[in-house]
Amino acid sequence: MKAQPGWVEASRRLSPYLDPAIGIVAAVFALASLLSTDPGTIDPRLAEPNILSAVATLAAAGALAWRRRRPVASYAVMVAGALVVSLTDHYIGLLSVLSLFSLYSLAAHGQRRDALVGLGAGVACFGGLALLDVPDLGLSDLLQALALLTAAWAIGDAIRSRRQQQRDQLNAAVAEERLRIARDLHDVVAHSMSLIAVQAGVGAHVIRSDVPAAQRSLEIIADTARKALVQTRSMLGMLREETQDSARPPTHGLADLPALVDDVRAAGLDIELSRAPLPGLDAAVSLTAYRVIQESLTNVIKHSAASTAMVTVAAIDHMIDLEVIDPGPARTPSGTPSGHGLVGLAERVRLVGGAVEYGTHDAGFRVHATLPAGGTR
Repeated sequence: MKAQPGWVEASRRLSPYLDPAIGIVAAVFALASLLSTDPGTIDPRLAEPNILSAVATLAAAGALAWRRRRPVASYAVMVAGALVVSLTDHYIGLLSVLSLFSLYSLAAHGQRRDALVGLGAGVACFGGLALLDVPDLGLSDLLQALALLTAAWAIGDAIRSRRQQQRDQLNAAVAEERLRIARDLHDVVAHSMSLIAVQAGVGAHVIRSDVPAAQRSLEIIADTARKALVQTRSMLGMLREETQDSARPPTHGLADLPALVDDVRAAGLDIELSRAPLPGLDAAVSLTAYRVIQESLTNVIKHSAASTAMVTVAAIDHMIDLEVIDPGPARTPSGTPSGHGLVGLAERVRLVGGAVEYGTHDAGFRVHATLPAGGTR
């Protein structure tokens, strides 16, 4: 995995200690604000600080220590402590600012419903205190407090929404990548196992009567298994977030079509390949075209009694035209291959902006796909 920048690693390590530090610092400054301010200069009705006001101030400000882990509880303690200080006619001091930070934390790190309830509770508390005519809360102070509460909630809610959107995008990207790897695994495993099954059957049939042919079947099985193992390891490496690209085999494409045809011919299926010169293709389109032909030929091996298949690759305007025809007949009563191969094939084609159709063709089966040469994902 790639090494993270030093500041990213440092912030990750310090993150568990950040909120407790904020709580401690906030409690110290809030208490200092309460004890060092002459309440008479603020409002003559304010009382001198006592034990109750000091404890309530410490508890309210210290609740920021769990503002992200328990945002609802943190905000509830903040509001309760601020109410105790205000209702006992003591100077609220720094708690008025810290309560805004607490509401922001609730909106940014809690559920939206809880944040709305918190905003409503804050508005109700200020409104109730104004009706009780507590010291140091005039009409202008009330309006300013309500505006600041709304702003704190709005900023926190915007950050929470943005963070949720980023998480959703990341989850969608991860799901798409895993789906792509699942398709690749299916294509590799299904194709390789089909070839191995055919060659194992041939080898078992001729092992006594034609030893060289049986040996050739075993060689094809070993070679196919090795290729499948290399590709499977590469895909599993992607799931483990291994980024050593040099250790991975190159992505397949239409340039690898002759090797694919040779592998299928070795399994006993003769391929009539018609391949026109193609323009430079987008790598994703080339891979998709390769997988379309690979899956189609795999289905011929698995489901058809035919001894030959026709593969046509042509360029029409700015499109790549692919056709694989299995003349049949099918080995089973149903002429439509089962499983997830064709479903994944259709998904692949749609992702690059192409179209695919498949179905019975005379006694056999036909797959036809058109892909944009440049790709329009």
